Amino acid sequence: MQKNTPIYCFRATWKSESKFDTNMIPEWICVETNWQGYKISTVPWIADVAVAIGILNIENTPYGWISYLKKFGFQDIKQVSCEDIFEEKLYS
Repeated sequence: MQKNTPIYCFRATWKSESKFDTNMIPEWICVETNWQGYKISTVPWIADVAVAIGILNIENTPYGWISYLKKFGFQDIKQVSCEDIFEEKLYS
């Protein structure tokens, strides 16, 4: 039986050395913004398929995702509880 891949959630700062283009973000990452900066979550049901067909080569751990996210220009990336990321949606 295959183990379900967890959703990983992160926060990152607004400041970036390079211009950030949200159009460059792949479908297996969800990025939103609020007054605290970027809210980032993984979309495992898409990421698992991307890994299986070979278009995503990543260590499926928080540290692996942080390294991957840095390639897009995110800075000060910290893993947070997904409850923190999705709490606004729970009440709307």
